[in-house]
Amino acid sequence: MLFQVGGQGTRPTFFEMAAAQQLPASLRGALTYSIGVLALRRPFLHKVLDYEDEFFALLMLVLETHSLRTTG
Repeated sequence: MLFQVGGQGTRPTFFEMAAAQQLPASLRGALTYSIGVLALRRPFLHKVLDYEDEFFALLMLVLETHSLRTTG
């Protein structure tokens, strides 16, 4: 998943490539933490934690589809 920041050419910079590689790990941690906090407030969400990997895959599918549609 590459992002065009700055618009100076078609090749991504080193920093954009590094950020794109770190994004999935950061999103997985943020999603796990968010679901955990919500599960503390609403006990029926504890079952959602069992399907954490599936929710992460769905989130990545949505983000990558959006990226492909907007950047080509």
